[in-house]
Amino acid sequence: MSSVLELDPAMSSPLPGGGMVMFTARAAGNLSTAAGVGCADGLARRRALARELGLRALCASRQVHGTHIHIAAPGEGEGAAPLDLDADGHASTLPGVGVAVLTADCVPVALGCEGAVAMIHAGWRGLADGVLEEGVRVLRALGAGPIGAVVGPCAGACCYEVGAEVMAALGETPERGHLDLRRVAHARLTAAGVDGIADVTACTICDERFFSHRREQAAAGRQGGVAWLS
Repeated sequence: MSSVLELDPAMSSPLPGGGMVMFTARAAGNLSTAAGVGCADGLARRRALARELGLRALCASRQVHGTHIHIAAPGEGEGAAPLDLDADGHASTLPGVGVAVLTADCVPVALGCEGAVAMIHAGWRGLADGVLEEGVRVLRALGAGPIGAVVGPCAGACCYEVGAEVMAALGETPERGHLDLRRVAHARLTAAGVDGIADVTACTICDERFFSHRREQAAAGRQGGVAWLS
């Protein structure tokens, strides 16, 4: 496996307070260590990603579609090894430490303010249960000033058809239809007091630059969203 990753600069963005976010795509390889084709090389790819971004550590963990946001501690994520805990988001006040989530249709959301960043994994269950609101609460406690967000590539309204259970959980009125996860994320972030929201737009289901669980099922790898303080 090549140790040089293909990273698209169009999928990076500054965050308020001096942070940055980068979203990877299929070209950077499967970053999962547990799911999808090529996951045996996931740790090596995470290490290569950390080197490419100039990070001394990369904090990611098992994701369970919950609402827990882990706060990175000094020494965690050295060598980019997965943390042995369940969390659907990570926050950091430590310069040079990346916080990461993995997605394959779910919504990756980066948050930033003065002195802190967070990266959140939001599927429909997490959105319904308040994972974005919890991320904003944690970041507000860690940092200062206005909070901004960047919403990354995810399943788009063009392709993401869901049933009545999902629509009802998110307060949507149709019993069945195409769900706009990005619009839901924007609404939740705005209601939580986020001051500005930017997008790196792409539908992971129909844009084959990205892994998609809906399209590829068990073979799907995972792309990453990484936020850090420089």
